[in-house]
Order: sequence, then C-alpha cells, then structure tokens
Amino acid sequence: MVTDMYGTVKKNIFTIIFSLAVFAMFAGYLFGDEGEFSVTENRYLAKRPSVTLSSLLDGSFMKSFELYTEEQLPLRDGLIRLKALCAELAFKNENNGIAKGKEGHLFEKLVNTDRQLMKNSAAIENFAKQTDRDIYVCIVPNSYEIQKDYTPAGFPGISQREQIKGLYEKLSAYGNVHTADLYDTLIENADKYIYYRTDHHWTTDGAYLGYRRLCEEMGLIPVDKDSERLKEKRRETEGFYGTYQSKYRGMIGVKPDTLTYYDIDVARYETGGREYDSMYDTDKLDMYDKYAMFMHGNEGLSVVEAAEDKVKGRKDELIIFKDSYANCMIPFFTYDYDRITVIDLRYYPDPVSELLKEHKDADILLFYNFMHFNEDNHFYRLTS
Repeated sequence: MVTDMYGTVKKNIFTIIFSLAVFAMFAGYLFGDEGEFSVTENRYLAKRPSVTLSSLLDGSFMKSFELYTEEQLPLRDGLIRLKALCAELAFKNENNGIAKGKEGHLFEKLVNTDRQLMKNSAAIENFAKQTDRDIYVCIVPNSYEIQKDYTPAGFPGISQREQIKGLYEKLSAYGNVHTADLYDTLIENADKYIYYRTDHHWTTDGAYLGYRRLCEEMGLIPVDKDSERLKEKRRETEGFYGTYQSKYRGMIGVKPDTLTYYDIDVARYETGGREYDSMYDTDKLDMYDKYAMFMHGNEGLSVVEAAEDKVKGRKDELIIFKDSYANCMIPFFTYDYDRITVIDLRYYPDPVSELLKEHKDADILLFYNFMHFNEDNHFYRLTS
C-alpha cells in the first residue's frame, strides 16, 4: 500500500506541486493581506475592485480584476526578482522597458512620441498668448539622449534634442517666451556624474549645470557651488537605488548611486499645508525612495522663503511650474530670489490665472524633463 502510494506520488509529482502552488496562491488571494504600496516600485498597488452591474456589463470589472490579481500576486516581489535574474542569466539586458548599458547604467526606452506631446506644446503656446509677461521655458533631455556612450548596442530612442528644438522654434514666435537649451551644456559634461545610473532623475551636479544655464538666460548671477560657503554644505548619502532599478530589478553589474545635496538654509518652507525649517526631508534618506527627500516630495503648492543672510540684490519672486527634476535644483535659486512659489500641475487644483494675478511681478519658469513633457496630461491647467 505504502509502496503503491509512493509510486503514485512520484509519478504525479509535478502535478501535485503545481496543484499545491495554485492552492497556496488562491489561499493567498483569499486570506492574505493586500499590499497598499510597493516600496521598491515606488507606487500604489491595485485594490480589489467592487462588483457592480455596470462594471460587469462594460467589461471594466474584468480589466480591474486582472490588474488586481497581477499586482496582489502572493510572493509577487520575489517572483519579479526571479524573473529579472532569469533574464540576466539568459544574457538579456532588458526588463520591464528598462535596458542595462555599460558600467551598470540603466536607461528607459522611448521609441515614439506620445500624442500628448502636441497637446502640451499647444498648452504652452496658449499660456504665452494669454500674458505679456516674460516666460522662461526649459525642457531637460533624459539620460539616454546625453550619455550615449553608456547605452547598450542598438539602443532605440527618439531624438529628444530634435523634439525640444522643434518646441523652442514654435515658441520663438512669441516675444515674451525665452527658452534655455541645455543640450550643449549637458553633452560637454556627459562623462561626468550628471545623471543617476539607477534613477530617471539627474544628479544635483547635473541640476547645477541646468541652473547655471538658466541664470544665463534669466540675467541672474549664479551662486558658485565650488565656493567655500557651499562646499561646507555639501552632503552625500550612499546606497540609493532609483526608479529605473525598481523596474529593472536585476542586480548583476548594477551599482547603487550616491545622492548629493546642499544643506542650504531657508527662512521658511511650506508645502502640503505644513511648515518646515528645511527644504529637505532627511528622514527619507533612510527609506528606499531617497530622492523624495528633496522638497519633501511633490506637492501641488510649495513656498520657499530664502534665508536673510543670502546674497544682496536678489530678485523678489520666482514662480516655477515643474516636475520632480526641479526639486534638486530649486535650492540654488534661493540665492537669486527672496521667495519661490513652486507649482506641480499634477496636484494643483486652483486656477493658475488667479495665482498669476496675485503674484503679478514674479518671474515665471516652466521646467520639465522630456519624458514628463511627452506623457503628462496636466499642462492644460496652465490656462485655467
């Protein structure tokens, strides 16, 4: 009897293992705790959808349920890592749209422009038409456009330079719009540590290059980051893995980044309805998403009041419409402006026109990285 049972089990071992795995997975869905936020992916996960008659009829329930089962898969994080490891062992250098290049540099592919790009370009043009105030526009190329020596062989990618150049040519028709092209500045420093290897942002040193170029366009005198007063404020934190690594997940040849910031004093910083004495949330340095320490993350409205001991002759105010690329650059502008009003259109619900009326003497800067400009659907709010 025992021998027969052992023979049956041995004969059907793979079927039994598969059945147990399916049962365990089903039990995990029924009784396991739902994950709310994926730390390594830096995003919220899908929740179990409610069943309604309308969602069943229009098919939206099945789509939502499919996403739910995918994102709430038991042992999901381990399975994702296993998938990435298998890809690496098979000598594949791409996972989840992220490709690994030379010296552990990770890059996001962009092979087509989004239709949203044209809408966003039109939104900026409409914004320029509605005011006679000077508007400064700066679109930052992403890493693959600048650090081509590190991209893998045959890496596909549209020319961000040409796309940005096309936008700037359109905007040149408006006398109140001034554009800052960063391409040449960044290319000249492409061999330096100006973009993170594992994250989509540029480094603080890369942001400083952008700041200097903007100062040139805006008639400002940039603070010297190599001066003694800023050298003593420079801080570094090791062990930073960014958004690209969150998608790629492989570990072979991938090295953590070093996050740098300047501990620049401010008189007051208000964001998310709370007031702070620093632009940096240093508690985030102990978490996975270390970049979120800049400006305490992304909020719809933030206000920086510069410290009184800064350089004399600062201008009164700058309003900057931005994405997260600006977060590590804004502190430098506290040497040029007494007050900086920071707007992230993704989270800002109020009319921009009312904001501009209230701050009628402020300089205006639109500052975005190309990937964001290509995809984000909130630029229409500029003309609200």
